[in-house]
Amino acid sequence: MTRTRLGPTVLPWPQQTPTPASPAEPPTVSTRCVVLPRGINVGGHNRVPMAELRPKLAEAGYADPVTILQSGNIIVTAELTADQPDQPSATAVAAAVQQLLAGEFDVHVPCAARTAAEIEAILERNPLGHIADDGSRYLVNFLSEEPSPDAVRELVEADHSPEVLHVEGTEAYVWAPEGIKALRLSYSHFERHLDIIATARNWNTLERIAAKL
Repeated sequence: MTRTRLGPTVLPWPQQTPTPASPAEPPTVSTRCVVLPRGINVGGHNRVPMAELRPKLAEAGYADPVTILQSGNIIVTAELTADQPDQPSATAVAAAVQQLLAGEFDVHVPCAARTAAEIEAILERNPLGHIADDGSRYLVNFLSEEPSPDAVRELVEADHSPEVLHVEGTEAYVWAPEGIKALRLSYSHFERHLDIIATARNWNTLERIAAKL
């Protein structure tokens, strides 16, 4: 009987599952940001001592915190994620400062934030500068998001005289020649008609902020 000689058994190498590549972390950029809480230290309400706020911002990881006026205009340096190349968003900073105010001072107010470049662009744009001759009556409302075009069109086409309105992107500019005590185009007006959150600063304040950037 002839026996078939078998060779050595060769086992296949175990299949190695490729290790999935770690998702690339989005790039960050160190950016000077302006945070604008609404209604800080107004009429004795929402009290936040600026001398106490600055070290709290530093403890939270923000570099070179600066505050301007008692109304809570905040400037910090933050690491921002770029939503698009060269266009970092300050939205996360606004949310973080809002939480800080609530946690450290029991003050619950909405916050808006813009990068230094965005603040400088607003001042350069100055769409109502040809008629606004008093910075205390010239307001910029900072909107939480860009409102719908239909809502903006309806608002702009309405008669607000003697006040003048210009909406562009996430900002609504208001010239109030009769002063702000009788203001019709207030931040609450924008919130009702545009379904956003808003806070306002006058032109004089924005220029003071820009001087510290």
